[in-house]
Amino acid sequence: MATLAVAFVCLALGGISALEARHVSVTHGFPIDWSMALVSTTPRWILLAIALPFVLRLGVRYPLNPPRAPVVGMHVALFLVVSFAHATADAWAVSLANPAVIHLFGMIPRLTRSWYNTMPTMVSMYAGVLFAAWGMTEARERQRRTLRAAQLETQLQSARLAALRAQLQPHFLYNTLNGIAALVTGVQPAQAVAAIEQLGELLHASLREDGREEITVDEEVALAEKYLALQRMRFRERLQYEWHVAPDVADCLVPVLLLQPIVENAVVHGLDAGQERLMVRMEAFASEEGLELIIENDGPALAAPAQRGSGHGLGLSNTRARLLTAYGDRASLTLKPREGGGARVRVVLPRRLSPAGSPRTAVASA
Repeated sequence: MATLAVAFVCLALGGISALEARHVSVTHGFPIDWSMALVSTTPRWILLAIALPFVLRLGVRYPLNPPRAPVVGMHVALFLVVSFAHATADAWAVSLANPAVIHLFGMIPRLTRSWYNTMPTMVSMYAGVLFAAWGMTEARERQRRTLRAAQLETQLQSARLAALRAQLQPHFLYNTLNGIAALVTGVQPAQAVAAIEQLGELLHASLREDGREEITVDEEVALAEKYLALQRMRFRERLQYEWHVAPDVADCLVPVLLLQPIVENAVVHGLDAGQERLMVRMEAFASEEGLELIIENDGPALAAPAQRGSGHGLGLSNTRARLLTAYGDRASLTLKPREGGGARVRVVLPRRLSPAGSPRTAVASA
């Protein structure tokens, strides 16, 4: 594209030179034909329209910055060749338009005169092309640096998310195995076997390596429901849960294992605190702020920050860190007391639909 622009500029200047020659001849009372005006002025510009795009390509391929002796020498030699060819074309065109010049001046004087007359044009045109080549090189280098920085930032973000997710997995597994151990201790072998099978299904679903950092709301709620079903084997009727996914957000994307640590906190802080019965509710819907996820329980009131020392804060802190890394200030997680007792976690995310999904409704309870 740039080479075509250089060629077009040269041809346009050739047309302007022909127009100038025609206008001057008319002004002085000796008008010349348009064909003669074109023949006497345009050959040197046509030559430049052929040569300068080649110079531009060389300037981009072998930039002058930083200065290197071979590259500088190449451009000096190329400039001399092009300027001599340009002067030759100019001298030939002038002699063609005015044959008397051939008899008055020899070849060498005519070439020398044309070379000096055209030198200002050659210097400015060649320098302009080299400047354009430098600008193109700098623009491409900036683009490469920007692309590389974006790639590094993406890799760093993926590494941070993977590290945070890796912290959640052993934490979740530790708490789940503790629950299975409680079943074994309580001499409930059938429930323990069922819990282990349920854990296997959950691990298969949640720890799969398919390269996805995000899944749909439906898939994420299904993972959280598997965890709740596993906990229900331990707590039986003491634990109840229900969820509702609005049809217009079922295929929105959320980070993998976003809900599980929040749901885990809701269960552990409720039942481990001595609550006789606990209801955990999950809800996903669209709002003006984006995609909202609500997880709440009806357990005991939240303790003061200074009294929260149970060690279950890892899930929420990691979840906040994952949201900050993935979405910046476009996402938020807030934990507040629930009216009537219990806790309420509200997560707000940008609403983005999965490319291959269709909205559907999910309402269930247990």
